[in-house]
Amino acid sequence: MNLNDRHSMQPLFALLCFWAILTQPTSALESRNDNQAKPANAKPNIVLFFIDDLGYTDLGCYGSAFYETPVIDQLSKSSVRFTDFYSANPVCSPTRAALMTGKAPQRVGITQWINQPNDLHLPLPEVTLGEALGSAGYQTGYIGKWHLGEKDNQQPSEQGFVWMKSVNRAGQPGSYFFPFKRRNKRTKNAKTYWDVPDLDDRKEGDYLTDELTDHALSFISKHRDQPFFLCFAHYAVHTPIQAPKHLLAKYQAKASAIRFSGPEFIDERNNSKSRAIQNNPAYGAMMENLDNNVGRVLEHLKKLELGNNTIVIFTSDNGGLSTLPAKRPGPTSCRPLRAGKGWTYEGGIRIPLMVAWPNQIKPGICSTPGITMDIYPTLLELAGEKQRPKQHLDGHSLVSTLRGTPDDELKNRFLAWTYPHAHGSGHTPSHAIRSGDWKLVHLIDDKTKTEDRYELYNLRTDLGEQENLAVKQHEKTHELAGLLSGWLQKTTPKK
Repeated sequence: MNLNDRHSMQPLFALLCFWAILTQPTSALESRNDNQAKPANAKPNIVLFFIDDLGYTDLGCYGSAFYETPVIDQLSKSSVRFTDFYSANPVCSPTRAALMTGKAPQRVGITQWINQPNDLHLPLPEVTLGEALGSAGYQTGYIGKWHLGEKDNQQPSEQGFVWMKSVNRAGQPGSYFFPFKRRNKRTKNAKTYWDVPDLDDRKEGDYLTDELTDHALSFISKHRDQPFFLCFAHYAVHTPIQAPKHLLAKYQAKASAIRFSGPEFIDERNNSKSRAIQNNPAYGAMMENLDNNVGRVLEHLKKLELGNNTIVIFTSDNGGLSTLPAKRPGPTSCRPLRAGKGWTYEGGIRIPLMVAWPNQIKPGICSTPGITMDIYPTLLELAGEKQRPKQHLDGHSLVSTLRGTPDDELKNRFLAWTYPHAHGSGHTPSHAIRSGDWKLVHLIDDKTKTEDRYELYNLRTDLGEQENLAVKQHEKTHELAGLLSGWLQKTTPKK
């Protein structure tokens, strides 16, 4: 073929190439469109589901046989699912402070849940996760429970989240049903700490978790052409335990069909009891509704062709509400973990964590321990941003673990907790530390006998923390007590 022949074939060659593109499989065309919509170097969007009081075993993918969570279970299959992830504290406000700052809660002076009225709040000079991602070009949004300050200048909108919806001034909603209010006995004002704002135009029967999701869909649609970070902090499944009525009968029938041979309640220290089995119909209905609403967000991302470029993180602020004094145990069960919310036993601090990013993070199961403070540096690294080690002092990026090769620091570090308060669950002040398979709980109540103040457990052989090895393994007890003491001194500001 001479040069003239080659030039004469070019129109035919172009036509054949065009025909080949038109006849490609639909998936290939979708992939091509995705690439055009989102360049390879575009920042990933981030959606963080931060669920309130969700226990470790409250999901099907973490062992529940009573609650139905098919959407979240499916999400787990496309995620790295952590088996040994922990909240920074067994109650909400300290863990929320840790999420926002990357610091152990005591560093910012929040070691207990914040009741109202209260001047305690997240210190404004802290560079929150919202501020860090906002400065990197992200559109930042916050929906739902904050519980890190009640005044106007202490809200998410003042700490890095330029878009904010339905953030009340307390730790729970007044009601999950319209008008989402409860009258404050300490004031005659109709507006209370527990009221959920910007939902006044809803109607009788509307359910809070559904309405919050409407906000999320709106935020995502509004910012579909910009990188965005949405912290979706659900009020569910915190008390009040109020179920969507159309789901309640289903779980009442499921509960009545259960044949359970053992005791329904388990004795715990300080005259408290833990629920031994998941059988609360209202809680089950709340869980299914939550699952449905997570599905609405994921489906919306897919519909807008944002799914492949969105990191989805799903986690909780502390363990499930399982343990309470006397004859009124909590609505869920954390078994086989011991106790629940408010305790430094595993039931109070071990929580779910799933991290998904299609085509970027290979799904799998991860047993490397992690903690709430790690989320801050992890998201910075996934977003391609520099670490802020002077800010997230107690967090370590989990990206190496997400890639399947945890670095030495992650493999060798210890995790620790301090909850120096009594709690309505029956807990008395304690600290705890985990190193490898070993877990030490230090009871610091003056009423506890000196010889009983340390409890040592091997979590590999005793996940339920039943056999105290503190005396038999005296050297390990001494070693961990020293590490714990040093950590407390390092992370607790001097008064």
